[in-house]
Amino acid sequence: MTGFRAREIVRRSVGALTVITLLGTAVAVASGLSWPGTVRATDDAPPRATPSPAAHQSTAGPNASPARPTVPTRTIVPTPKTSPNPTQSASAPVGNPGIAITARPNPDGSFLIDEVITLPEALAEVEVRPAPIGDAGVGFKQLRPTASNVELTAGGQTLVVPDGPVTGEVTLRWGAPTQQVQLSYRLSGVSVASAHAKPGRALAAFGSLLYRMPANLPVTVVVPGKTVLSLTCPQLPLATMACGAGKAPQFRTLQPMPFDRSRVLVQYDRPVRG
Repeated sequence: MTGFRAREIVRRSVGALTVITLLGTAVAVASGLSWPGTVRATDDAPPRATPSPAAHQSTAGPNASPARPTVPTRTIVPTPKTSPNPTQSASAPVGNPGIAITARPNPDGSFLIDEVITLPEALAEVEVRPAPIGDAGVGFKQLRPTASNVELTAGGQTLVVPDGPVTGEVTLRWGAPTQQVQLSYRLSGVSVASAHAKPGRALAAFGSLLYRMPANLPVTVVVPGKTVLSLTCPQLPLATMACGAGKAPQFRTLQPMPFDRSRVLVQYDRPVRG
């Protein structure tokens, strides 16, 4: 009997202690206190220092792509090749706006190109870049058109473009505004071998070196050479895509093309070096 009473006393004591503990926890939580060994979800985290750029880089992982640097557009005032005094009269007649391109194939697959340009208005600068040809057909996507030995004639001045080949956007500036401009250059990286054709037969795609011209500015193309086989305009509607006329040694476009759809595709046999 005595043992039974002892066990009952112990059981009641443990129960009383448990109730006291629970009441204490409730009071602590209601008071906004942290009970030892617990973490309040509403506790303010300590302020974090702003991570350094190096820290950002270290968490990016080894396979993260590095940020691409911004490549600024080149602005060039070409170096005069001839007398800086304009020889063209300010009152000289100006024809209708447009671009006339003459492109001669070279044995190495490049083209020697001359452009005679009548601008829509008198300007003292133009932007140039090789026309994109990645969608011209199989093999063209991997090419990188490059214009080298670029010379610009404006206002009676012949100007040499420095700083190496032109592969991206470049602004060319000269003296007084004029509507008459000429460009001459060697264009490479525009030819691929014709599939299922005899050795030496190639396809070339190109357009004007000018950039940011009005979409409807008319463009004509002439391709002289005894080995030229055809001239087509893949950006025109299907009914007018076969835009070439003539025969070797000179093919030309039948009608002027709008500037924004003026890329041409030339099939030719590479000339034999003389």
